[in-house]
Amino acid sequence: MNLNIVSVACKALSRPGTVLFALLCVFMWSMGMIGFVNASAEDNPGPAVVDTLVPIDGFHLNFRIFKGGSPNIVLEAGGGMDLTEWDKIAPELAAKTGATVICYDRAGFGKSDLPNHPCDMKVEAGWLWQSLKHLGYEKDFILAGHSYGGWMIRMEGSENPDAVRGIVFIDPFSVEFVDLLGVDYLDQHSMTGKLPFDTSQPEKLTKQERALVRMVDKGLGPKVAIMRNTTIPKGIPVFIIKSALPTWPKEEEQNAWYKALDEMAASIEGSELIVAKESNHMIPFQQPDLVIDTVMRAIHLAEIK
Repeated sequence: MNLNIVSVACKALSRPGTVLFALLCVFMWSMGMIGFVNASAEDNPGPAVVDTLVPIDGFHLNFRIFKGGSPNIVLEAGGGMDLTEWDKIAPELAAKTGATVICYDRAGFGKSDLPNHPCDMKVEAGWLWQSLKHLGYEKDFILAGHSYGGWMIRMEGSENPDAVRGIVFIDPFSVEFVDLLGVDYLDQHSMTGKLPFDTSQPEKLTKQERALVRMVDKGLGPKVAIMRNTTIPKGIPVFIIKSALPTWPKEEEQNAWYKALDEMAASIEGSELIVAKESNHMIPFQQPDLVIDTVMRAIHLAEIK
């Protein structure tokens, strides 16, 4: 990974006016960072690593699996990003825990195919679960998700409560945040819905751009409606890692983000809120050790329970 690009992007996120895409970071995409890293299994020393394409509903999802034992840790990348977001985390997490670590590219991103189906969070969560079963993984999951990936793991945990043993949210997008600022406001915001390129000629768009268009199609409304009906499995460890440094252009937006995460934590019985003191929204890049340590705590508590 080009660490200079990561550093520039992360610093840019702390400045007002930085353009983000769909709950994460279009700045990194526009600079060419997303999709820039194409590490193969051979690039990762340590646990055995398998890169594989899984057929699902007429297309393929791309997976990278660090082979180990139980539990099975599933890492959900932020909106617009792919499994390379976890390049600094997945190998070390696998080595330290001996667990199986599973990363993947959501539909249309990275090496996964771009399907003709409209984007539906519930359907996409189902695709992941079907793929995991295809790969031989059906239980004992620890889910960790960043930003939009936080929404995805909440959906996955709600749909498969008996299979999930712990959840780690990493500066997650939340219904609470949408409620504070409003769907219409966020659909027109450069960080959550307004794309930074011309979409009037779809045939000229790259696969990455078409995947982004698919992701924001119909706005946040349908996604929020789905997420309101999700529940967190009872009796499992839940952690919420909250960024301490600003990301949003306006102070009132940043304050809403902080307040939303506080409200989210208060609404989940037994959850623990952890502050990433040295990070803005890009916690997996800026404090990967905090993510690793928190996932390891979730594993420990799950074993105790």
